[in-house]
Amino acid sequence: MGVKEFYILPGGFLTLDRSIFLTGTDMGKKVKAPVYSVLFMHDQGPILLDVGLNPAGLKDPEGAWGPRAKVIKPEFTESDDIRNRLKQIGLPVSDIKKVIITHLHWDHSGGLRFFTHCPIILQQAELRFAFYPDRNVCAQYMRNHFDYPLDFQTVEGDRMLVPGISVVKTPGHTPGHQSVIARLDSGSFFIFPGDALPLMENITLGIPAGNNWNNEQAMDSIYRLSHFAEILPGEIISSHDISIWETLKKSPDAYR
Repeated sequence: MGVKEFYILPGGFLTLDRSIFLTGTDMGKKVKAPVYSVLFMHDQGPILLDVGLNPAGLKDPEGAWGPRAKVIKPEFTESDDIRNRLKQIGLPVSDIKKVIITHLHWDHSGGLRFFTHCPIILQQAELRFAFYPDRNVCAQYMRNHFDYPLDFQTVEGDRMLVPGISVVKTPGHTPGHQSVIARLDSGSFFIFPGDALPLMENITLGIPAGNNWNNEQAMDSIYRLSHFAEILPGEIISSHDISIWETLKKSPDAYR
């Protein structure tokens, strides 16, 4: 037995140029991009995937999110604070047994400081790079999001963390990006690709995102995730796709 159900926890929206998600496509066209976390209700206890935007941005946007607060203009409310999203389904933060992080960019790691009590699972390459990133891609790593006394537990490559939840290494967007494959006890597979697949069009058009660290690796990861979706088979829930977002069940509704 493993994952009994999971919840999609809304975490606000970002307004971005569409070419950030699809290189060279619709440059100058602004799109709304959802931010979300996923809560897996597992036999070994609740497990959280990604922790959304930094809620300190509600009072001090530029202090919390930097210059992007004016450019990307996050739409974020108190309800979107990961602590409040958990509270809405009856869980205090202290009940979370593990946090899985796809990567340490600012829109996926903003609530990490609330989880000092449990392991934070990520790829070793991601942790190393986040503290000392290449200058051309450093802006999305913000130390005020992850430089805390956290229990980072690193893995290298693919790993089954608990029955029904696996991480698979999908580098390219960042050096240590990872995605998650979850199998519900009902038998259904779901793939949470993180920013390896911000849009489903990254697969259908064969175009990588425009803000990747390495596009060759990013395309390899896109093909790999597409292959997993075919052979399992599994449903991909892309990370920032507004058209997919509009079809999803959101907390407090659950997938079972």
